[in-house]
Amino acid sequence: MYKVFAFLKRNTALLSHDEYRAGHVGFHCCNSRRLKNLRGYLVNIWANEDLRAKLGDQYDAISFNEPEAFTDYWDGFPEVYFDDRESWTRAGTPEPTRATEDGLSIDEDWTFDDVRFLFDPVESVSDESTAGEFHSHHLHMEEHLFVPVSRPEHKITKVIQFFRRAPTLSTDAFQAKMLEDYAAIASQLPGLLGYVVNFQDENMDAAIEGYYPADSWRFSEAGRAHRAEFSNLFDGATEMHFESIEDFIKAMNSPEHQQLTQLERSLFDALWYVEVDENLIVIPNRDPAPGFYFR
Repeated sequence: MYKVFAFLKRNTALLSHDEYRAGHVGFHCCNSRRLKNLRGYLVNIWANEDLRAKLGDQYDAISFNEPEAFTDYWDGFPEVYFDDRESWTRAGTPEPTRATEDGLSIDEDWTFDDVRFLFDPVESVSDESTAGEFHSHHLHMEEHLFVPVSRPEHKITKVIQFFRRAPTLSTDAFQAKMLEDYAAIASQLPGLLGYVVNFQDENMDAAIEGYYPADSWRFSEAGRAHRAEFSNLFDGATEMHFESIEDFIKAMNSPEHQQLTQLERSLFDALWYVEVDENLIVIPNRDPAPGFYFR
């Protein structure tokens, strides 16, 4: 699968965090869920009360070197799944999906014009045209599924564990230790309903080359600097699902987590957690694609 995280900041001149939440999930997803050959679509929006407030001193015991004001960089991040990179870069291609008396036709009403109101706009600089562009951090993520997510028919708790590798480890050595040692134990945490490890592609352009036009602000000097500042904060993220925040706390106090703390200082240069509200738009389907047209 080709998986992309897209970290997005709201248009702060127009929207509060909750207004952004309503606009993204309630309206924008109605259009973006129609991307061609989409195999999965989740939207994660940071919870209104952060984990430090909920956990108190225990939060400092399980995290270290968290970037300052990390959630000021974004309000939400969709996760989208495609069969391969080509399917992702062609996802916005219009296709005949509107039923008319003459058969299927291109839906002229399918548009993403709402992004200029919903997301943080790029301000024009000198004579450069950035009309309609918005700040975003689209990152290709390499997924490793340890515990398939079990979602009951009610809201559960999702916590994202962000991490940055220790500089003493090469990328290959770090990922091997993360998967073979750390994740093997973490996936056994009590109360866990899902556990997915994602490594960020070292090429920060991997998800946007071919998806956005070459003259997009994202490829400008200012755009690259803006994206690099964010992408350098972490090397990956783990998605952890629990029935409740109380179950997450219990897991952090378990013998299994005590084993993890012994590994964390050697593995990570930084480690921190963000609780998110997960909105399931299209259930991820990692099975091979069928040999016929599907939605």
